[in-house]
Amino acid sequence: MDKLRISDNGRYFVKADGTPFIWLADTAWTVPAKLKWDDVQHFMKTRREQGFTVLQMVVLDPEYNEDMRNPCGIPALNNGNILDPNEAYFSYVDWVLDQAEAYGFYVLLLPVWGELVVGWDWSGNDHPVYVNEENAFAYGSWLGARMRHRSNIVWCLGGDRMPVCRGVDYRPVWREMAEGLSEGLTGTRLHYNADREEWKKLLITYHACHEAETGECSTFSYWTPEDRWISFTMLQSGHGLYKKNYDLIAAEREPKKYEDEELVYPVWDGEPAYEMMPTCWPVTDANSFHGTYMVRKRAYWGILAGAFGHTYGHASVWFSATQKDKNIVCRHTWAEAIESDGSKQMKILRDFMEAYPPAYNEPCQERLLRQAAAEDVLDHHEQAAVWTGRDGRCVMLIYFAADTEEEIQVGDLFGSAVCGAWFDPTDGSLTEPQDLQSWIEGGVLQVKNASASGEDRILILAGKKEDIAVPSGNYGQEQTEEEMRKVFEW
Repeated sequence: MDKLRISDNGRYFVKADGTPFIWLADTAWTVPAKLKWDDVQHFMKTRREQGFTVLQMVVLDPEYNEDMRNPCGIPALNNGNILDPNEAYFSYVDWVLDQAEAYGFYVLLLPVWGELVVGWDWSGNDHPVYVNEENAFAYGSWLGARMRHRSNIVWCLGGDRMPVCRGVDYRPVWREMAEGLSEGLTGTRLHYNADREEWKKLLITYHACHEAETGECSTFSYWTPEDRWISFTMLQSGHGLYKKNYDLIAAEREPKKYEDEELVYPVWDGEPAYEMMPTCWPVTDANSFHGTYMVRKRAYWGILAGAFGHTYGHASVWFSATQKDKNIVCRHTWAEAIESDGSKQMKILRDFMEAYPPAYNEPCQERLLRQAAAEDVLDHHEQAAVWTGRDGRCVMLIYFAADTEEEIQVGDLFGSAVCGAWFDPTDGSLTEPQDLQSWIEGGVLQVKNASASGEDRILILAGKKEDIAVPSGNYGQEQTEEEMRKVFEW
């Protein structure tokens, strides 16, 4: 697989030939620790066919697996020592990553989950601290050397914890781990604030939490551009009902000033509201769970606000829920959840991004003339972008979250002819493009989303009807399970 790199303008990822990479990820955090080999293959085959391109995974994750054992019961560490890794455990991690490559996935890989550094969980319980400033470099170096030959790994430190939390500054620990990775991956130790171009080749970000007290939720909430090891920005818009991830993305797209430079970082919402995740804690209402509408809103809002891609999650998939895990909070097993409506609608999102790669989006909220008056109702937020392809096509994309009316400034975009069509993100259907010239007065198009459900649709505007298209792709169905199969010997 091609090793990804950051585009010259610093906004998105590209492949070796310079074409934009379509980032559509699933939060498969616990797959290496909880799924046995045939389940791994079933999971990856399904996700590939649904259009996913990235899997977000953790090497060592104690949440719901405090002893950090693999599906065969083999512990990750000998005597609980991060510097004495159990080869039998890590050989299975290797095999899982081999499978990801065989199925065509890139992997956003976390060396450890944040709990192993801070020593507490979200229920307020204390746990052993496995990683500290004295051993983080050595572990990072060992893991980096083990993964040096892989071209499909993108790195992520942190893990649902801020680097400064509960009055403790853990940044020295994470810097040591980043420098360890650099030595393992390249053979040379890079200082955390060394040459940025060298660090960018490694592609590392930081996974923060959504901090309830402050609302901070970005990689750069507690880091600055001094930390050159960070090459792209992850947001956790989180699982609350009222998060405006489009505002978060817009803020992170602004250049960051450091010394005499203005630095631009790719940004995406790496942990938005998961499908079937409770909308509040503790769970008081058996019906208070995020559905597919929330999943779609965060996805299309983010993409059209300038994110380079999107990450989907399901409450039962992220920790590989089994039958015994089912309760009022966890309604499904992972095997049931990967066939959810939200999962299938991510295939539609992939089709949309293939037709209009996010790399060529430029947010244009200023063209929505009625939007400012609608901002007091979250579901009335409309997100717009002008998409300009390499072939010269110019298309305007407007996501309507509800059946709202809008006035859109289009006169300078398409000249004397404007046509449009409505795209339904629930089923992938596209209405027949029609001439909208008669709807324009003074260069302003007046339009209303009149979807049958009263929910979301996307208006696609262009100068020519043939510029409007959303293809339907087949992803991974050309290879049979038998062709992909590799048996792991326990």
